Amino acid sequence: MNKYPRSTAGFSLIELLTVIAILGILAAIIIPTVGKARETAQRAVDANNLRELGKAALIYAADNRDALPNPQQSNRQVAGSNERYWQWFGQLARYGGFNDPSLLVSKLDAAVDQTALPLLVLDPGVSTPPTLETEFTSLGTTSFNVVAGLRLSDKATTPLAFTRGLGTDGTWAEAGSSEDDPNRGVYGETGGHVVFLGGNVVFYSSIEDLLISNTGRPTSNLRQAVPNRTNGTGAVRILGQDSANGVASSNGTSALAGP
Repeated sequence: MNKYPRSTAGFSLIELLTVIAILGILAAIIIPTVGKARETAQRAVDANNLRELGKAALIYAADNRDALPNPQQSNRQVAGSNERYWQWFGQLARYGGFNDPSLLVSKLDAAVDQTALPLLVLDPGVSTPPTLETEFTSLGTTSFNVVAGLRLSDKATTPLAFTRGLGTDGTWAEAGSSEDDPNRGVYGETGGHVVFLGGNVVFYSSIEDLLISNTGRPTSNLRQAVPNRTNGTGAVRILGQDSANGVASSNGTSALAGP
């Protein structure tokens, strides 16, 4: 009987190392590309949510003598928090129909616990007075800052809301802040969105003299791009939980006269 020798052919160590090296190179190329595509897609979702927020604010104004949400308006107060930041969203939920917290949080936002998102902004079990859900205010922040005290008669170029983390220099903060710090930009220093009273949403990597100030001249400071009304219930206040950046605060940062 003839005996056939066993084949001992196989991959050598050098061949295995070569294959592993090639796979490593491919992974290094593909993984960042996939991550970048995911971020771009999520930014598009966030822009659409911000656009819907703007629409809801205009609906609110149509039923409120042309005034957009404003926690200083005593006849539309919302219970559950003393901070005007949360009250603004409560008013929009109650009178503008924008009652879904998931629309206020980007999935890229490390400052918000994505596993703890409540179903509603307002507590459905309490209607008199309208009351914020405890789980909503417990988030600590949303992904958006908002401008309170605007009116439909204000210029269409007026910012209404924008991605959290914007500084007075027109850039979004990252350096020196941890990922879960609300003062950090939602997308780091990559940039952020602004929705204007006219309804358009723009993504900026940096706002360098790209906003129109309340004096009609270019500005990088959003505080100069909103109406300079500082007194009474009609005062314009910029609300956010990232006070270290100088643009917003939980109870409102006032407008500034433009250049």
